[in-house]
Amino acid sequence: MDGEPRLSFVTLIIVIAVLGGLAAVKYFPPRLSGLVPPPLYVNLTNVSAQGDRLTISLNVSKCLIKPDAITVLLLLNDKVVEEASLSSPSCGANNLTVYLSPYLVGRYAVIEVNATLGGRGYVLAYFMRLIEAPEVFRFVNVSFINGTPLVTVYYDFPYSLNLSVLELQDINSNNSYLILYNCNSTRPIHAEAGEGYLLVPLRCSYVSIQGMTPGAVYSLRGAVYVTYYTPYGNFSYEVGLIDSSSG
Repeated sequence: MDGEPRLSFVTLIIVIAVLGGLAAVKYFPPRLSGLVPPPLYVNLTNVSAQGDRLTISLNVSKCLIKPDAITVLLLLNDKVVEEASLSSPSCGANNLTVYLSPYLVGRYAVIEVNATLGGRGYVLAYFMRLIEAPEVFRFVNVSFINGTPLVTVYYDFPYSLNLSVLELQDINSNNSYLILYNCNSTRPIHAEAGEGYLLVPLRCSYVSIQGMTPGAVYSLRGAVYVTYYTPYGNFSYEVGLIDSSSG
């Protein structure tokens, strides 16, 4: 009988301690409850390619402490491919630019964001993004200069390149008349990174301009061979089949 009041008293003490702990966590500041908030938050707002550069846009918010610097690492298979740093970043929008490695294009990369605070480095966040860059080639039209056929090629590509045309044929879609057949460029044409138009001279197995009629739509079909140049080395590949229409 004497043990029952003592047991009830111990139970009451335990309940009071638990309730007191819950109240401390709920109502006292984090520094008193042990829940320390991060000094800042970072969000990846955009990743975009422009020429051979990749712009990484970050938004820094809730800056309890302003970072001395922010560093971004781009990783493939846990290996750093590119990195960039920004000194004295703002609490808001920030842009960092790195070289667009050809190994990144068309692949998912891990973007690691680090901050330097008071001389010490901290990992803030990890993001995964598909790195995309324009790689577009399109035949526009065929023209003749002094009897030599030339094809105009539109390109949008992140690196400087040399372009050759392979096995191009041109058909008048209105009357199915064959204008050009088995045409290859006489030499590679150089272009800088970005977008533009190239005028490529051709040598063809068959040429017949009699089938060209005003206002007709022409079907251009062929391939291009591209060699492009980067600090990581030179790369070559064939783009085919390109099927375009011109009027």
